[in-house]
Amino acid sequence: MIIQDPAIPEIVTKISDHFNNNIATRFLRPLLAQILSDNELSRRMSDITDHPESFGSQGVHIDELYLQIQAFARFVYMVRCDVLPNLRVLSGTVDSRDANKVFRDMAVSNFGSNVKVLSDLVHELYIRTVAYDKLHSGTSRPVYRDIPGLEEIGRYLVES
Repeated sequence: MIIQDPAIPEIVTKISDHFNNNIATRFLRPLLAQILSDNELSRRMSDITDHPESFGSQGVHIDELYLQIQAFARFVYMVRCDVLPNLRVLSGTVDSRDANKVFRDMAVSNFGSNVKVLSDLVHELYIRTVAYDKLHSGTSRPVYRDIPGLEEIGRYLVES
């Protein structure tokens, strides 16, 4: 089923803009390299972050969108578990003589808050997609019930 809800491409665009402008910056990408080295995770995330405009013009299959949401939820979870607790140590490994030290320090200082915003946007997209799925599945079983691992999304997106 291809999603025809105009609110979903808007949320996807917000996620893409926020991720590209606040998470995947040149200052933070080295800290995320280990997480983003997972090819499947990176590919699914880039389906949203690289071309969000295609969601509005071409639409997206609901099962594919669930997998992309799941990838973002896993990313948030791994960042919270592996990067945020060690952020100061990890960020100290970057050259401190960098001409953009102020920008790097700002990116690092706001990283936790920006991950929270990303988590909230992914959660909003998930809730909206499930509502659309339930509404348009009619008497048949909603798609989200057949995708393994979706039940973990709530746990991945909630701060521990």
